Amino acid sequence: MTSFDDEPDLAMTYDPETLHEHYADEAAARARTDVLRGEIRSAPDEIGELAARGELVERLRGIGELDDALDEANAAVDRAEIAGNAAQQHTARLRLAQVHQWRGEFAESNLLVTELLAAATSFGPVIEAFTRQQAGGNDYDQGHWADAREHFARALTIRDELELSEREASRVSLAAAERRLGPA
Repeated sequence: MTSFDDEPDLAMTYDPETLHEHYADEAAARARTDVLRGEIRSAPDEIGELAARGELVERLRGIGELDDALDEANAAVDRAEIAGNAAQQHTARLRLAQVHQWRGEFAESNLLVTELLAAATSFGPVIEAFTRQQAGGNDYDQGHWADAREHFARALTIRDELELSEREASRVSLAAAERRLGPA
């Protein structure tokens, strides 16, 4: 497992074979979900609520609470469409696509990912890299290794150029896709 989080109690690890995130301390991640639910209820505005929901979706997904993650992801998309800007709407929908992917609901995730990839470059390189990484994960879970490799490679290129902390996740993902493809 490879860790990519700065907060030790909430450190997230990626399984180098499944590329799914897990929390090193599941109890701490569960406790954080309780805090986030409180932040959603007491958020001073819609944007604060949206930020808390986005993190909540990620935490729920990482602890395997996929039904709750789906409910929260749908609520986040609804909130983003009401109060968020276009980039916030995009990232909320990416999180929803990832929950569908983890649930094995590829018809839903493929539809969302295809639409989001078409728009990704209009939000700048950080969101493009996030979108490419998600698209790669969606393809990877379906066994589309070459497509996954292409998306991970593009995400890594962007993240390397910008020296983003997420570049290690892209490196691990790209290596996994290349292992699945085997020798050229």
